[in-house]
Amino acid sequence: MMRVILGGTFDPVHWGHLRPAAAAREWLKADALHLLPSAQPPHRDYPGATAKQRLTMAQLAARELSCCQADDWELCQPRPSYTEQTLAELKRRWPDDTLVFLLGDDAFANLHSWHNWLQLTDNAHLVVMQRPDTSAGWSPEVLSFYQDRYATNPTDLKRRDSGLILLAPTPEVAISATAIRTAIASGEAWEHWLPLAVADFIKSQHLYR
Repeated sequence: MMRVILGGTFDPVHWGHLRPAAAAREWLKADALHLLPSAQPPHRDYPGATAKQRLTMAQLAARELSCCQADDWELCQPRPSYTEQTLAELKRRWPDDTLVFLLGDDAFANLHSWHNWLQLTDNAHLVVMQRPDTSAGWSPEVLSFYQDRYATNPTDLKRRDSGLILLAPTPEVAISATAIRTAIASGEAWEHWLPLAVADFIKSQHLYR
């Protein structure tokens, strides 16, 4: 079984997260997509919504996609959300499955700043979601990391359970959580950037005001 994992603060989760991830899962012909809200993102300030609220929003969003579910794994861990450690723990949880970690091209460009980044492919494949006609400009370290591990197509990922990096063509959805929070606070239109159920939850909880 191939499990695709999309981590993030999801504060809030929106179509900019969901549509590229869903497209990647379909392109890979993976069996499942997991939305994995982070508990204590080491590279960011604490989020505006609580962990429970962010998990609820991810659960509501997951219902809009095929083969998708929200996972509270990182929220239950009493530590910062380091991806390398999380992937090792998830591999112990699903030892017989192939894990694929999704990340955007801009995040991949800064991969050398991540905790134990050279070990990220020890327990999973990495799939970099690339927007059409854009490039974040990889550092020499990241470029070398990619060249040592690159895959040419989704079939390559099915031949081994970890260790490869694949570039995925995904749609560009120009939405950010920051823009959504700003629009909510200023009274501008924002509901179209999220699944309806997530927008309704934000309103019911009076978030980001």
